Amino acid sequence: MNSPFGVSGGGNTLVGTVPVAAAGTFPTAPTVQFQSGTCANQSKVVSSIVVGSGGNLTSGTVTVPPTDVTRISGTKVAFKVPTKAYPELDADANPSQINTAGLVLDSGQSSAKWAVCLYDNDTASGTLLASTSYTLIQKPTITGVTPSASQASGGTPITVTGTGFMPFTTPNIPLTASIGGSPLTNIKVAANGASFTALTGSRGPGSGLYLTVYAPGGKVVSSDPDNNPATFESPFLFEYSNGITVTPNLASAGSATTLDITGGGFSDLTFDSNGSPTSANAHVFLVRGTYTPAGNRGMAECTNVVVVADTELICNLDLSAGSLNPVTGAATPNVPVPDGAYTVTVVANGATTAGPDAEPTIVSSGSTFTVGPY
Repeated sequence: MNSPFGVSGGGNTLVGTVPVAAAGTFPTAPTVQFQSGTCANQSKVVSSIVVGSGGNLTSGTVTVPPTDVTRISGTKVAFKVPTKAYPELDADANPSQINTAGLVLDSGQSSAKWAVCLYDNDTASGTLLASTSYTLIQKPTITGVTPSASQASGGTPITVTGTGFMPFTTPNIPLTASIGGSPLTNIKVAANGASFTALTGSRGPGSGLYLTVYAPGGKVVSSDPDNNPATFESPFLFEYSNGITVTPNLASAGSATTLDITGGGFSDLTFDSNGSPTSANAHVFLVRGTYTPAGNRGMAECTNVVVVADTELICNLDLSAGSLNPVTGAATPNVPVPDGAYTVTVVANGATTAGPDAEPTIVSSGSTFTVGPY
């Protein structure tokens, strides 16, 4: 069979092969059933899916509607996994109440193994021509994402809750996930398949991002967390902040040091190479408090910026070269950078009129920097 598993609710098409020895009796209109346990020698009467303790099937027979069965060749057949009851009417010509949703998992089941049985007809004298196993898997859903933000450099531990996260081992189908296109790493799924932990990957800053999870039972996106387009559920949104981390985070007054800065989205920035603190290019400033383009600018600029990767840059902070006017950005060669606490800030646009286009990195514990008598 082309796939040994599929999602609860059916609707997917399977293709199977009849052994050559049985090909001589392979009719143009074979009967296909999903049965609990092993295939009977003859087709069974349709019966309700019943689940006992531990989530194991105890009984159930679901017939594929004949209109959904197609013999492709003398040894090959295609059929659709049932999505509704068959027959659709009971003996009193009323809508059947047996397996009305087709082949589905019952409450409490995350997976269930069925026998797929191919017969030459649907009578008591029918002959079993071929059989195989098929595992029904829970469709994944998302019920929570905590926390809902990460620094652009990634590495933030997150926990995702939901259903249907258990990976398969035979065949090997691992769980994978991403946020805003950035893959999660170090994914660890809980034993009950109802949650997993992971680390965020690096990504440029952004908000309103969706989490996408690929599980054995299919894909789920946090824009439709219950995995049902027919219903509305509030989406789970994620944000990547433009926070940075600076190493080292202290220097003595009048010294020069190289800063190693990690964050995200650095490859998209064009850093000024002419030593013009008010140019519309990107800059790295040493700021008292929160950077504002027209009023609270840098006291010093970290120059000769080299972008090592999208998530890392290095620059030279020379505290012996005087300072900058924090209001205008003008150089003040004879005024040293005073001792105190600062914030290293990367800005996308250093012009005094940049406004929101400056996009300064946020003030965080990782971006603090101290100048003192060390």
